[in-house]
Amino acid sequence: MLVPIFQILYYLIFLVMFLMSIFIIFHIVFYSYSFLSRLLMIAIFVPVAGVLLFTNFLLFTAVDLEQLFAGVI
Repeated sequence: MLVPIFQILYYLIFLVMFLMSIFIIFHIVFYSYSFLSRLLMIAIFVPVAGVLLFTNFLLFTAVDLEQLFAGVI
């Protein structure tokens, strides 16, 4: 019973992190001082955020939650 609850909570947190990344990209695009700063910040932020979200998701799915919570129940 703990595993599905934990997975749902993780996916909600992951969705919030993704939406915050979209929010940051929006502000970079529309509120940058110049075209060069906009281009540079997007070129830095998008790959870094993408790699961080991707590796976070891969590491979470690699954890065996059934075994992890076996001693709790």
